[in-house]
Amino acid sequence: MNFYLKLAWRNSLRNKRRTALAALAVGLGMAGLIFTDAISYGMLDGLIDTATGTFLGQAQVHRRGFLDTADADLQIAGGPALLRQLERDPLVSAFAPRTLSFAMISSPANSGSAMLYGVDPAAERRVSRLARAVSGGSFLAEEGDYIVLGSLLAETLEAGLGDKIVVTAAAAGGGELAQAMFRVGGILKSGSRAMDSNMAFIKFAKAQDLLNLKGGLHEIAVVFKDPAAAENAALPFWREYGSGGNEAKGWPELIPELAASREMTAFGILITAIILSGIVALGITNTLFMSLYERMFEFGVLRAVGTRPARMGLMIVSEAAALGAISAAVGAALGWLSCRLVGIKGLDYTGVDFAGVSMIEPIRPMFRPEQYWLYPAALFLFTLIVSLYPAVYAARMNPVKAMRKSL
Repeated sequence: MNFYLKLAWRNSLRNKRRTALAALAVGLGMAGLIFTDAISYGMLDGLIDTATGTFLGQAQVHRRGFLDTADADLQIAGGPALLRQLERDPLVSAFAPRTLSFAMISSPANSGSAMLYGVDPAAERRVSRLARAVSGGSFLAEEGDYIVLGSLLAETLEAGLGDKIVVTAAAAGGGELAQAMFRVGGILKSGSRAMDSNMAFIKFAKAQDLLNLKGGLHEIAVVFKDPAAAENAALPFWREYGSGGNEAKGWPELIPELAASREMTAFGILITAIILSGIVALGITNTLFMSLYERMFEFGVLRAVGTRPARMGLMIVSEAAALGAISAAVGAALGWLSCRLVGIKGLDYTGVDFAGVSMIEPIRPMFRPEQYWLYPAALFLFTLIVSLYPAVYAARMNPVKAMRKSL
């Protein structure tokens, strides 16, 4: 076998230009597949990080039915006990308790509706990027009754830093309206139109008082030590925190559109791989047949002196193996180089909404081990499979007719 590999390598270098062009063509196809994979998963990874890191968290715990109605009475069962349990949970990196209610916010100039969140500023800094998204003022750092408004909501209210506004919300225990006055202490500019136009934030303790929750809470946002845990439906975590009338959900359930996008991306890459496989098949087959017809007299002589048909076919397969190895190396190198170059600045699609999430950072290719072992291995194996057709042709050729042909 070693003899045939050496012979295949020498035959591949007989026509260096043809071998180089074939390897470059096939390698470019594999490089395109690597780049498509890297940019697709890089985009999804960025969207997931934006969705979970900006505010959502990698998982959330609620009272069952709360996400459908946002009813102030649907408080998490045993909320304080769950918070203590989360402190001891080895899977959890950080968590943040929240209250949530619909509210009417009025300023001297205008009024508008919003989702009013009660948050613990210190806990939120460990779970979300809200504090970093504040473009004016601060994120509930001052003592007193302050509120942080989304930038578009602030424009609607015509309210700025230091202005007084009135918040009206339905309290728990009967739905009576509760009102409180706040001073605008910060303007949030997250890059997400939905957040900037519909959200407002006050301190957690003040929200509990306003909504008459008596120490209760509506939501716990969770960040895991291993982000992959949020996608593992078999974890006991979901049963432990989703019992007693509560429900615990990871981001794939909270944002099903984004989870479906991952499946669509995998399917799209598969289609791309099938198309490129067809191109590779044509390129490899054409190159091998050109080499075969160029050396038809040589093959005829080998058959005439007693070379077995199986060994003739093995020579062709060996040449294909050499060409496949060169193409895989070229493709991996070009794929890596293109990803590195694009990764310097990324593809700027900031502000574009995809699967309900706004892109706030440029898309950068995501390196995965599969790109540099699975795709080259698949290319090499596919090259060997494609080479069987010209190998069978070479094994079946008539030596007399072959020696009459010469290019």
